[in-house]
Amino acid sequence: MGNLLEEFKGMINKGNYIFHIHTNYTDGISNINNYFEYASKNNIDVIVFTEHVRKDLKYNFDAFIEDINENNRRYSRIKTFIGCEAKLLPGGDLDIPINILSKIDVICFACHSFPEDLELYKLSLKKLFINNQWKNYVRVWVHPGRFLKRLYILDRSILILEKLIMTAIIEGVFIEKNLKEFLPPKEIIKNIPIDNIILGYDAHSIEELDFIKKRGL
Repeated sequence: MGNLLEEFKGMINKGNYIFHIHTNYTDGISNINNYFEYASKNNIDVIVFTEHVRKDLKYNFDAFIEDINENNRRYSRIKTFIGCEAKLLPGGDLDIPINILSKIDVICFACHSFPEDLELYKLSLKKLFINNQWKNYVRVWVHPGRFLKRLYILDRSILILEKLIMTAIIEGVFIEKNLKEFLPPKEIIKNIPIDNIILGYDAHSIEELDFIKKRGL
């Protein structure tokens, strides 16, 4: 984990990377080759692949990895990290298949279709952040605050979100600055140490990625 973590931190510090993208293996439009071509044309050094997963996986994750590796052999200048985006489950577990754990570098924690229970949300995230099972991976909390936004309570829950983010940071979890949804809010971002922030796009195509990049921070 030590070398992997240092490599990841180095990538963040250099800033020339693409993080949080989805492909046509799940709900994306662009394929893996499209992202490599985009990175090559735009002189991007690193791609962090973060495909959706669930325990009942509907695609071949080994084929997904081989697709990345095959493209990486053609675009050898580009560094890649194999990652996934896994859903938080009530109680703090992750919706992730056990058989991919030895094959990934990065786990993105996401809150999708979670019960509308604020206390359960807080408890589940805290349990997830402190869970030693995931501490050998680079961990990133992606689009933090989306659950609160979906419930239309984000504006009055800033302190709650800030406390959860600080718990995550203490436990070694990186925080995504989601450039697509502008999450977490600016008043929280300004208080997060820069070394703990990674810029993410949540792009489902190279066109969407390009739009978000050109729109700026």
